[in-house]
Amino acid sequence: MLLGCAAVSAQSLPMDSCLLSLDSCKALALRNNLEIKNAALDVQAAQEVKKQAFTKYFPNVSVMAGGYYAAKPLIEYGIDDIGNAQARQWLHNLYYEYGAAIGLPDRISMCENGVMTGAMLVQPVYMGGQIVNGNKLAKVGVEAAELQGQLTEDRILQQVEEYYWLIISLQEKKKTLQQALTFLDTLRRDVTTAAEAGLVSHNDVLKVKLKWTEIYNNREKLQNGIRLATLALGQTIGQDTGILILTDTIGEISEWGASWTDPGAAVMGRKEAQLLDIQVDAEELKKKMALGETLPHLTIGGTASYGNLVFDRFNANALAFTTLQVPLTGWWETSHKLKQHDILVQKAKNERADLMRKMYLETLQAFDNVDEAHNQYKLMELALQDAEANLRDVKADYNAGLVPVSDLLEAQTLLLQSQNQLTDALIDLKIKAEHYKTLTNSQQPTTTNN
Repeated sequence: MLLGCAAVSAQSLPMDSCLLSLDSCKALALRNNLEIKNAALDVQAAQEVKKQAFTKYFPNVSVMAGGYYAAKPLIEYGIDDIGNAQARQWLHNLYYEYGAAIGLPDRISMCENGVMTGAMLVQPVYMGGQIVNGNKLAKVGVEAAELQGQLTEDRILQQVEEYYWLIISLQEKKKTLQQALTFLDTLRRDVTTAAEAGLVSHNDVLKVKLKWTEIYNNREKLQNGIRLATLALGQTIGQDTGILILTDTIGEISEWGASWTDPGAAVMGRKEAQLLDIQVDAEELKKKMALGETLPHLTIGGTASYGNLVFDRFNANALAFTTLQVPLTGWWETSHKLKQHDILVQKAKNERADLMRKMYLETLQAFDNVDEAHNQYKLMELALQDAEANLRDVKADYNAGLVPVSDLLEAQTLLLQSQNQLTDALIDLKIKAEHYKTLTNSQQPTTTNN
């Protein structure tokens, strides 16, 4: 990263050039990649869910205020509403003799208008284990989000590695094609001079020109491939602008030195295995949450109020209460929910067992792939040595006039193929070795940079 992505002097590199090693590309991806950022946001969201679940341990406090106005009193009762005729007549006589004189009404009314404010506190005491298990489930959700984030980082870093070495390999192939074009330029001049002197036919000149055109077109295709791969790398690491200049070289493999790692132990240490364990735990907690719906729920609380809802005079009041809720008819439905969760728990366990076996086989295959790639690389080294020796021999024979130009062109083509195959074998070995290292945390093959 110290090499930087700052503007470099125009005397050395173009403006907006960005010198990047593989390690700096990975660091940029961890900082800028949008998928990794979203994975971090998923972790934050899961942590907020965990905090939400924790609040269920505390009392639920609410305040309220209300008022009403009725067109007619909600409660109204007068002398005429008395059912006993004798008592009704006696009250009428009493009211006409004394009540009217002192201003008493012949009817009593209440609840015509009023206002009230109050507060309520409810503290859950036992909710069938739903609060405890809900908090455990939220904690499991955070752990799952964190593991998913780490898996996302691993996947993005693997993409960066593949893009990086793809660009390096294409650049190496481009250098190889440029060397071939230089060779063909020299050969074309020599063959043209020989044809003008009548020493070779013009057909040989055409063959050289056609081969030069073929190599030139392949070089242009490689350049387009480099441009697209560089754009893909830039998008992955968050460097969409500027010219990316990769500083690592393809290197050479001296020996594949990874020690054998027990696949079973490697699988148990993988993040995927931990995530599968979490999946089983989550399903079991969901089952306990469903069971909690049918268990007794005990709460305690209290309210305080102030107002004049019934009488005109304002007054304050307070009360404490406790509630015990015992579901009776929910067992039938819940029994099926529990069976459903039993099925889901068993399904999660089956998936875990199946994927653990597959990861075990994946680890074995990864080791075999690295071993095969290393053997292929060694074979390509020998093939390149043979192709170089063959080109030297054919070139000497051509200069001595013993072989036609077509043999020389074929020898050059074989050398070009061998160089590209060696580059592909080396990149393949690097990527597969890194994949095995990720699976087992073993060492990489020894490399020396050119």
